[in-house]
Amino acid sequence: MFETDINKKQSNKNNNKVSSVICEYNPFHNGHEYMLKKMRENGADYIVACMSGNFVQRGSPAIYDKYTRTRAALCGGADLVIELPVTFSCAGAERFAYGGIYLLDSLGCVDEIVFGSECGNIDFLRGAALAVENKRVSETMRSFLETGVTFACARQTAVEKIYGREISDILSEPNNILAVEYIKALNRIGSDIMPSTLKRTGARHDSCNTHQNIASAKHIRYIIEKGGNADLFMPEYASEFFRGAKNKPQIGGRMSRLEGAILYSLRMADKGKLSRLPEVGEGLENRIYSAVRNGKSLEEIIDAIKSKRYTRSRICRIIMYAFLGITKSDMPDKPEYIKILGFNSRGREILKKAKETSSLPIVMRYADIGRLGAERKKMFKLESRCDDIFALSGKNIDICGKNLTEKIIVAD
Repeated sequence: MFETDINKKQSNKNNNKVSSVICEYNPFHNGHEYMLKKMRENGADYIVACMSGNFVQRGSPAIYDKYTRTRAALCGGADLVIELPVTFSCAGAERFAYGGIYLLDSLGCVDEIVFGSECGNIDFLRGAALAVENKRVSETMRSFLETGVTFACARQTAVEKIYGREISDILSEPNNILAVEYIKALNRIGSDIMPSTLKRTGARHDSCNTHQNIASAKHIRYIIEKGGNADLFMPEYASEFFRGAKNKPQIGGRMSRLEGAILYSLRMADKGKLSRLPEVGEGLENRIYSAVRNGKSLEEIIDAIKSKRYTRSRICRIIMYAFLGITKSDMPDKPEYIKILGFNSRGREILKKAKETSSLPIVMRYADIGRLGAERKKMFKLESRCDDIFALSGKNIDICGKNLTEKIIVAD
């Protein structure tokens, strides 16, 4: 759950405040609904959600397809849902945050970005964002990285050495880390979107503990994937949508359904191909190559590759890149268009404004792709291919990228 410490500054761009969130809603649960309600209570006239598509940051398929999750988000308080492309959604915190912020800023009408954090103090988060951008921190990190620790650990230790524990402790919590990356992205592109935070309380991020009717998305996924009932932790409408998806091909998230295909793609990759995967460097391709040759299951391979330096999430993303056929050359510096997943009547008003203010093309239907340039079409083609592959994680294989692209959810 969240306690509010939200910035109540009113819009300077128009008479109505457009707030936004960057999310995965994997799946949409009571904590998400609570956050959207708090945003509305604190002055949001419109809410834009920039949501991961069919593949998420931990390097796996989403547990439900992007349109089922969009429907839940619209019923839960969002007005417009846009898609964070796979080359940003299935990425580390810095790239994930930058992609989302860039898209929201590109709409040209968003006033505020709201995110959860453990500290709940926007000034502390701003301070941490400035700290990690300091060149002295980058230089100090190098000596710690040489000891074999993760990037996150080296950065936190370097910040502590220069700025002290109060700032470095902020970088020890997952929501704080992502919040810092959002603020960094805002600073990087010179956005005038105002950052605001909600203090996260109750069930912690990725925790298996519950607090009344609040549980982490990770725990809810675990219950669902084990065949249990997680209705207590989700709004009734979301549970109904997700139940309706269970016997349809849109349900994903179960890596076991794709394990054979993933193992095949890894076995077919030589060291050269592995070295071209995003997030692979420093000879990591050799470690992956060896693990793939010796491992008999996906879990064995992941366990053999991960180390103090290379986290499980990073390894899972690399494996997913290999499976999806995504290379470093496929990772654009920024999103190339704004893909609309769904909207309600208020969302339609946002879109009307965005058509005047957006710096990127807005894609609502398949026909819109024909008006894009070559590089943007390349991104769309990759996204469609990944949507096709996502269908393999369901029970049937009868969805194609084009159909997924044309499926816009309109909730009134």
